[in-house]
Order: sequence, then C-alpha cells, then structure tokens
Amino acid sequence: MEIESMELAAAFFGPLGLGILFHLRRGLLFPAALGGLLNRLIFLLVSENVGGKMFPCLVCSMVTAVYAECLARILKVPATILLLPAIATAAPGRLLFFTMSSLVWGYRAQAWEYGITTVQYALAVAMGISLVWAFFMIAGKMREELWLKKK
Repeated sequence: MEIESMELAAAFFGPLGLGILFHLRRGLLFPAALGGLLNRLIFLLVSENVGGKMFPCLVCSMVTAVYAECLARILKVPATILLLPAIATAAPGRLLFFTMSSLVWGYRAQAWEYGITTVQYALAVAMGISLVWAFFMIAGKMREELWLKKK
C-alpha cells in the first residue's frame, strides 16, 4: 500500500514538473498533473484485476487520451498540451534503461527480452492514444457533416 501511494504521488508530481518544464500555463498545470495521477491509478486498478502489463497499459493510455480530449474541449486548448505530461507516467523508461544497461554490459539475451517488453509497452501506449484520437476525429467529422446538412 505504501509503494502504491508513493507511485500515485510521483504520478501526480512528475507531470506537474513536466508541465513546468514545458512552460505550461499555470491554469493547465493541475489538470495535466491530475491526468498523470489518473493514468497511474487506472494502470494499477486494471493490472490488479486483469494481470499482465500490455492490456493495462493500453487501457490507461486510452483513458488518459479521453481525459485529455474532453478536458481540452472544456478548456479550449489543444489536447496534446494536456496529454503529453499526463501520459509520461506510462512511458517504459525503466525498461528502456534496463535494455540499454544490458546492452552495455554485454548481456544480449537479457537486452533482447527487455527490448521486446519495452516495444510492447510503447506500442500499447501508442495504440491506446491512436484509437482515441481516431474515434474523436471520426466523431468530429460526423458532427460536422450533420451540422452542415442542417443548414
């Protein structure tokens, strides 16, 4: 429980720091940090109930992308501004470090295993975001066409 609470705190303050680093407007810092917290919370809940890592990573990236898209429409800002700091908590940085470290030390088999897992995580994050963006783009086009037909 203590480790999970530390993970959630880091998931809040990490995107907050990234938002400051990216010169995010003061009013957008808290929503971006909240998105990072939501991302990690969903990951922990789904991985606890489902197991594995790929599916929870896919789900948490989809939820974070939906959060960013919806909040972007409310705040009238591009969704990417809210998504990038929030999704940073799903990046497989630890695995990438282990991959590179294994390569440097000459452990090719271990580097290969870490590398495959790193690519799977990155693909899950990219697929989750892409699916949500595609849905929102299609929904926007359909709404636009229906609005134009009414005129």
